Amino acid sequence: MSRRTQQIDALFQQVKRAHDAGQLAHAEQGYRQILAAQPNHAGSLHGLGLVALQVGQADAALVLIDQAIARERNTALFHVHRGHALLALGRAPDAQLAAREAVRLKRNLGEAHHVLGHALSDLGEPDGAVTAYREAARLNPRIPDLHNALGLALREANAFEEAIAAVRQALLIAPNDPVATSNLAGLLKDTGQIAPAESLYRGEIRRNPADAGSHFNLAVLLLLAGRLAEAWPEWEWRFRADPSLAPIYDTPIWSGDALAGRTLLVHAEQGLGDVIQFCRYLSALPAHEKVVVAVQPPLVALLRRCFPTRTVVGLDAPTPDHAIRCPIMSLPLALGLTGIADIPPSPYLTVDPHRVALWRERLAATPFPKVGLVWAGNPDRMRMDRRRSIAPDRLVPLSEIPGITLVSLQKPAGGRLLDLGKLAGRVIDWSDGLTDFEDTAALVASLDLVIGVDTAVVHLAGALGKPVWLLNRADTCWRWMLGCDDSIWYPGLRQFRQTQPGQWDDVIARVAAALAAQNFQREDRTAP
Repeated sequence: MSRRTQQIDALFQQVKRAHDAGQLAHAEQGYRQILAAQPNHAGSLHGLGLVALQVGQADAALVLIDQAIARERNTALFHVHRGHALLALGRAPDAQLAAREAVRLKRNLGEAHHVLGHALSDLGEPDGAVTAYREAARLNPRIPDLHNALGLALREANAFEEAIAAVRQALLIAPNDPVATSNLAGLLKDTGQIAPAESLYRGEIRRNPADAGSHFNLAVLLLLAGRLAEAWPEWEWRFRADPSLAPIYDTPIWSGDALAGRTLLVHAEQGLGDVIQFCRYLSALPAHEKVVVAVQPPLVALLRRCFPTRTVVGLDAPTPDHAIRCPIMSLPLALGLTGIADIPPSPYLTVDPHRVALWRERLAATPFPKVGLVWAGNPDRMRMDRRRSIAPDRLVPLSEIPGITLVSLQKPAGGRLLDLGKLAGRVIDWSDGLTDFEDTAALVASLDLVIGVDTAVVHLAGALGKPVWLLNRADTCWRWMLGCDDSIWYPGLRQFRQTQPGQWDDVIARVAAALAAQNFQREDRTAP
């Protein structure tokens, strides 16, 4: 080994020590110094890429790490950090390939299994992620954030008690980790342990009063517990907790003071179901004031007819001039209608009589009663949708009940074809005729009952005052609360909740039994 090579190796070790100590600027300078002398130095290219990754420059990191791999292909750690860069860029399939290459090169490298777990988790494969994380823990239990990540994967795999144990292990290693603390509180909340979860959230807020995530999570917990008046002020932290939720408007937010002739913009946020649930509060706004309502395009026609004194526009249209604005889910707080008793009653949406007549005419020859089905949400929201949605094959027992007409209310998402599975031929599917929520509302009004998972259609049925049965997951959304089988939001709603996370068969069996025993009262079908 030449003297020059020895000098470079010594400098590289010195730079690495600075890097390991968190001195990123010093490390970057050192790596660049080495590369100026030896441009093909793989370790410095990788180190420089890792610095870029640590400061949030994933694109630059990937380029540098790829250059390192081109010069030194068999170093497993290079592929590990390539996987992390790909994950930061949202390229989970490529990250999985990088992680598997790292595992191939060095099977006993815990970090390789760790990044593989991340990739599988992002790909919606929680069981595989759990296996990878557990192998990483066996090889190197001190990897930062490992037990926390294992806990989240176990939650996705519906192993809640094991998830709690894993996150508690993370907190034994790093007792003051706010992320692990928040995750433990979330798991306790999901398993109905409200008091200890609340204590953790409030403890984080005491330590950091500006912690938007803890405020928002506390709001969700309070809503879940039915403590609405306490929850709504905390709910206002949601946009700071997740800036991606924040609409792009530069007008001030209304706090409930007198509008005094100012035009108020009430705008949609989050999902279609949220707008349907909270548009009831529009009726509580002063009738004489000018209010513009901006919502998702499929809801425009429905809300224009239901709130004829308001200007309703689509979010894809130019926003009318306005002086002040209010996110639609902030209306309860702004209006001072914060208690359960203050919730405007249902029904509060109506249907287009002409469209109802058309649907009833199409359904006239089918047996009574007529039951609508919706079994899936938006697949683009993978983590949530996997927990709330049901494969249509599982609903076959409902089709075996004599005298029931099943009607699909399920719309395919994102241009996909609707997959009826084994329900094909057992359910009427006119989904191609559901062009917007006006059509869906008219079809729902033509039915005797709606059965569905937690989607906008369930909210629509409830808002129309139609009997609706919710097939609900064990770790329920806050709006369905704990310990109840009805709803404060929709008097006609009945819940059939999982008794075990992820287990739908018992739910379907109970629904089938209830449906077979239901004494439907035939409505007068001469008018909608």
